[in-house]
Amino acid sequence: MDLIRRLDNIVQKDKENNPKYLIDVIKSDFFYLINNYFEVDFEDIALDIRLKDNSYEIIANCIGDRMKVAKTLPE
Repeated sequence: MDLIRRLDNIVQKDKENNPKYLIDVIKSDFFYLINNYFEVDFEDIALDIRLKDNSYEIIANCIGDRMKVAKTLPE
């Protein structure tokens, strides 16, 4: 839930002033999540946020070198 509150605070405070900052924060959170399962580089993540029918469409693309084996997954 902390992630949702964080995103809500960022969207409310910075959506008009600095949209690039919003994308960078979400990209960082996505990297933290996906890096638990795949070998990825931060630069290999592309993120786009669009307003569509009064909703946000979040598109994330990522290239991973390989999947991490089960024994390396976080507990």
